Amino acid sequence: MTNVMQSLVATGHTIRGVCYAKSSYLNQAIAALSAIPPERVGLNGEYDYYGLAKRIKTSFHGQVGRDAVKQITVKQRGSAVILSGQVDTLNLLDQLVDLALHTEGTTHVEVHDVQVNVLELAQPARVA
Repeated sequence: MTNVMQSLVATGHTIRGVCYAKSSYLNQAIAALSAIPPERVGLNGEYDYYGLAKRIKTSFHGQVGRDAVKQITVKQRGSAVILSGQVDTLNLLDQLVDLALHTEGTTHVEVHDVQVNVLELAQPARVA
């Protein structure tokens, strides 16, 4: 194999995209390349660069309703989910973060510039 490389370089060719592997590993490597990473799976199982964000937004609509999340933006950076915008309550934000964290392909959730309209304070425990 080294002789092939030397002869190509000697004649001035550019080598691009060469991959060397043991024959036993080659089938595994090809199978891994054809699999879609979890954060890139779209709504219908197809490859979608923003698939994770779309699946999370759909989950939000189904779990808490479109009106509750109409002012929240869901973005992704790789397997990180980024929430921004406005929510009515802190409890709703907690619920959205939990839903996002439990979506396949999410490694972590970042909350940036989210305005919470009503801050609920924890209710003190009642003594019977």
